[in-house]
Amino acid sequence: MSAAAESLAADRPLGEGDSGTTVPQSAFRFMLTLIQGRRLVYILLCVFAGGMFTVSTIVGPLLIRRVIQFIEAGTGTVDQLLPIVLVLVGMYVLRGLGRYLYGYLSHVVAYQVLHDLLTRTYEHLQTFSHRYLNRQRTGALIARSISDVEAVEDFVAHGIPELTLAVVGPLAMTAILLAIDPWVTVLALLPLPIASFIVYRKSRQIRYFWRQVRSGLAELVAQVQDNLSGLTEIKLFNLEQIQAGRVHERSSRFRDASVSAMGVSMIPGSVVEIAGGLGFILVAWSGGARALQGTLSVADFVLFVSYISFIYMPFMKLADMGDTLSRAYVSLERIRETWQIQAEIRSPVDGLDPSSDNRDLPWTVEFRGVGFAYRPDINALSEVSFSIQPGQTVALVGPTGAGKTTVSRLIPRLYDVDGGQVLVAGTDVKDWQLDPLRRHVSFVLQEVFLFHGTIRDNLLLGRPDASEADLHEAIRMAHATEFIEEMPNGLETVIGERGVRLSGGQRQRISIARALLKNAPILVLDEATSNVDVLTELAIQEALQTLMEGRTTLVIAHRLSTIRNAHKVLYMEDGRILESGTFDQLVAQGGGFARMVEAQSLLQTV
Repeated sequence: MSAAAESLAADRPLGEGDSGTTVPQSAFRFMLTLIQGRRLVYILLCVFAGGMFTVSTIVGPLLIRRVIQFIEAGTGTVDQLLPIVLVLVGMYVLRGLGRYLYGYLSHVVAYQVLHDLLTRTYEHLQTFSHRYLNRQRTGALIARSISDVEAVEDFVAHGIPELTLAVVGPLAMTAILLAIDPWVTVLALLPLPIASFIVYRKSRQIRYFWRQVRSGLAELVAQVQDNLSGLTEIKLFNLEQIQAGRVHERSSRFRDASVSAMGVSMIPGSVVEIAGGLGFILVAWSGGARALQGTLSVADFVLFVSYISFIYMPFMKLADMGDTLSRAYVSLERIRETWQIQAEIRSPVDGLDPSSDNRDLPWTVEFRGVGFAYRPDINALSEVSFSIQPGQTVALVGPTGAGKTTVSRLIPRLYDVDGGQVLVAGTDVKDWQLDPLRRHVSFVLQEVFLFHGTIRDNLLLGRPDASEADLHEAIRMAHATEFIEEMPNGLETVIGERGVRLSGGQRQRISIARALLKNAPILVLDEATSNVDVLTELAIQEALQTLMEGRTTLVIAHRLSTIRNAHKVLYMEDGRILESGTFDQLVAQGGGFARMVEAQSLLQTV
């Protein structure tokens, strides 16, 4: 993708196949890209509405000045007041309408920016490889996706209107006062540039403190998210006090950083407040002196007093909003940094997509000398080579940490290999488009992840357009019909986050039914029956045998009895394939696989 503006304008979501999002090199330019197009029209309308508000603010004191002039001259009549009063009524109606419009329009833009930043940031996060995500804390990413975006929305909703009023109104009022008495005007505004210089010098320090706040918030959210995810373990190991202490520690850091940031952020407002007071005093002194000397009328003096308050007030509000501006600036920087992270795994422009040309491929899986490491100093896989032919089942076994699951994750290209090749249907996975590659691979994992929603929603993830007949057939083959029918609302039963309202075996059967429904030509079973009882396992194994017919199947298993009928068994240790053959051949060799079989046989006889 080319630029943030193009990214924001695009209708399609950012996918892992994108080349990364390029954004301007400054937060200010980044903000400009967010308010282009129709939003810029809204901003201009917002400025116009602010102008309506400002006009009423300017005209009101001028009309009061006119009344005072009537009084001073002694020639005015009550009848002459009526038009002035009617205009004042109109001005204050205009003022109320202007306030409503610029507040409403600025929030329209703000929520559009909020929506875009939230969705685009999340979509960009989806492009990150597992290798990158494994190094990040989920809570920190959540903070960046939501909290930082909200800070930007707050500035767009409130900062832009105040900025408009701080520029338009004071300039117009200053021009009027200069026309009446330049000397008094210059004296009255003399404190303003001095205060502005102090505020400018403080802005960098304020941004530094708010960076500490955003960082502290990310740590706090990450800790709370970790604790909620591991709440069962916390209770089982009596860690409530320890984990609460960690939350308290991070919350204290966040609190202290926030207090420090707010303390520094309040300085500009106080400085401008003092400057405004000095300006008022200078008007009272110089304007009062001129009025006493007869060179400035009482009406003009009153106008000066009114306008000086109005001139300084927007600057006071802007200064008080220094924390809002600084939070938005820091948050934009953090979002910009996130958007600049390039996706490690991308679809090639002309990558293979069998569905585009109705190509019927031989669904083979082949590893050629594959090497892979999660960290540079530790190899997870070394020189792994094997192949699986269509209709063939290959079992991958070995001790924990041997690299079995890592092998399975390389097939849909969740990671890129560091050496060698992974080929699907005779084509390197790097030459496949990602969507069709992953569409042709089904997984049944040991740790089943179910989304918060209904059973139906989770079953249809892999094939949203499946018919009712196909859905119920998959449920039947996974032996899930009975427990689903016993649910309060059947397929429409909400199962909770991660499927917490289901048992482990029920979640596993939902996962198996989901794979059956997807009906992909390549199947990966990673301990697919680990969470079911023996009787259910036997029934599911029968269904899985039907599912595996004609499919390229990789089975990862610790229960060796489940792989006896595999066409080939690969035994792994320390990221290497040490033995290859049929079940009986490896048992006869008397190597590591045979020792595993013997150990499990002993356990079953105890």
